[in-house]
Amino acid sequence: MKAIRVSVPILGTGCLTVGCVYLAIWLTGLVPDGEWAPLIKGLLVVGILIGALITVAWSAYFSLIFRRLMKA
Repeated sequence: MKAIRVSVPILGTGCLTVGCVYLAIWLTGLVPDGEWAPLIKGLLVVGILIGALITVAWSAYFSLIFRRLMKA
């Protein structure tokens, strides 16, 4: 049971990280060349990173609430 508590968040975070990297590569590849391209690419990467951090924090909070409900 302890292995599941450790392995599931690690696998989830790993999958989320890989997905975010591929999403960032794909979306920055769609930005056309031009004067604003570096700024747009940077904003895309920062937005994806913030979204990933919010997702990890939300899932940690959800699992905490779930654990507390299961103990009660």
